[in-house]
Amino acid sequence: MQYLEPRTDVPAKDDWSTGLILQDLRWGARTLGGIAVVAGAGAVTCWLLPSTPGNIGAFVVLALITLVGGLAPLMYRVETRAERRGLLERPWRRVPAEVLEKHADGTDRLLLEGVVLKGWLEDLPDMVLERQEVFVCGPDIGGRAVLRAAGFAKMENAKVDHGEDAAKHPVRKRVERPLGRPLDDAATLRAFKGMRWGVRAWLWSAVPAVAGGVLVLLSLFPFAPAGLVVGGLVLAFGLLGIPTSVEISRWYRDAVQAVQNSAGWMPVAITLFPWQPNQHVAGLAEMPGGLALVQFVLPDLTVVANIADTGVMWIAGTHGDVIAVGVPRGPVLTFAAVQPDRDIPQEDPIPPILRFHQPDFSGLPR
Repeated sequence: MQYLEPRTDVPAKDDWSTGLILQDLRWGARTLGGIAVVAGAGAVTCWLLPSTPGNIGAFVVLALITLVGGLAPLMYRVETRAERRGLLERPWRRVPAEVLEKHADGTDRLLLEGVVLKGWLEDLPDMVLERQEVFVCGPDIGGRAVLRAAGFAKMENAKVDHGEDAAKHPVRKRVERPLGRPLDDAATLRAFKGMRWGVRAWLWSAVPAVAGGVLVLLSLFPFAPAGLVVGGLVLAFGLLGIPTSVEISRWYRDAVQAVQNSAGWMPVAITLFPWQPNQHVAGLAEMPGGLALVQFVLPDLTVVANIADTGVMWIAGTHGDVIAVGVPRGPVLTFAAVQPDRDIPQEDPIPPILRFHQPDFSGLPR
């Protein structure tokens, strides 16, 4: 198996995949943080207005948007600690590693070079156990480190465990696992559960449309201009997104069917086109029926980065013109639209509603 791996011959901040991770985090923090600031200012204004049903409803809607959007900058501060501490000034080091049993407090622990690192590492230990290695920057003088595993386009913070019995925890034993059906793998199964929720993507437009309509009605009697404005904007946003969200639900439904019917992973060679704003991430793949144009409607950073690094796309199943794409033994699945290759491949522009959350993949290697 070939997976995405960070470069070890340059400072970590100059590694293209690490740069994409940081860029993705910045994009989310700026976009959602900006929305939170605007919504927060509107919520304060509604709080000062008379307590009519319309104004109260507008305040509740704006407060919820502020709360959800405000989490992104906070998460950005947590997830970019390594950059601020200067850990990414050093190259990534490939280090043999063992995974210790999870501690009673729920934290994960890795044993590498005689040092135990602990942290909330989510799905990373499973890949470390599979590969028996980890990529690390640090620890620094304060015992802080940052970790990456092969195949993951994410970083995890960790720190040295100075406890006297830190290295005495039982070591998890690696078990040889054949690459079978996608749903036979625990990590892929977790991602598949998230994909099934994608079938309900239409709710992301229907719920705001209904909420906006209710708020408009509440703002008519007694008359509440703030409620009308907020409700009208939410209603318009929801209605504009319904066609796209219904289509995305259809794609997710086909992708779920593809994974359920899949008898095994299928690797195909693929060459990505240079990324362009407001265009789908796309490439030419050597599918069993011949060259095909593959377009990632909702590109996942981990999937795209693995493809860019290895030149291989792992298909978890096909259904009609939709393929489910993932990373074997990784907790990630997405979908892509497939059509036969043309003499001059044409990329469909991204629907306007999706441009509000289009990631920047300009850092992909060409």
